[in-house]
Amino acid sequence: MRLLVFLHFMFALSMLRAQKIDSLQYSSLLSDLNKISETQKSIEIDEIKGVYKLTIWHFVPNLNYDFINNNYYVTISTSNFITNMLNKRQERRRISAIERRYEAKTKIDQIELKSHIVAVNQKLDNLKASGIILDNDIELYKIKVQENTANEIDTETFLKEKSAILNKIKTHNIIISEIQKEIFEIEKLIVVEIEIDLHSFYVPLETVLNL
Repeated sequence: MRLLVFLHFMFALSMLRAQKIDSLQYSSLLSDLNKISETQKSIEIDEIKGVYKLTIWHFVPNLNYDFINNNYYVTISTSNFITNMLNKRQERRRISAIERRYEAKTKIDQIELKSHIVAVNQKLDNLKASGIILDNDIELYKIKVQENTANEIDTETFLKEKSAILNKIKTHNIIISEIQKEIFEIEKLIVVEIEIDLHSFYVPLETVLNL
């Protein structure tokens, strides 16, 4: 059992050394953001565009009867045409309002996107550094485990070393959670899944507890 735990532990360390994650690129994600914004805007505009169309029925004449002169006569009402023109003007105003709203929303989303990307890239750098430091600290802790087994250090000293390495692992794993949260926020903005696998960076506490 201890052998399996040790092998898993060494595999995790090797992944920390070997794994490489590229920084997120603003330009490519901005393209995805603009696409989804244009799509959503088009859907809203299409829902109201062309609702008020002039058809032949707007110009159908009315047949009337003149009881005084005892004859029929034809009239064409312009009220439908005028109403349609007013509705078309209102439609254009609504479309213009939608376009202005999405222009403002896109600018805000672009700022938010850039903020999340900066945060993710900074935390990715922190994660890489944390992995290297943690790698070294765990190697040092393994020496303390051997010293404790050989009764070369007292229990208090060993327990302090154990608490220290567990806190470092916890801090390391918290960075991973924070990166994942930032990525989720980006995915909500661009409605595209970002393929970054952080699983191999995760270090279970058990890998140290069972040494």
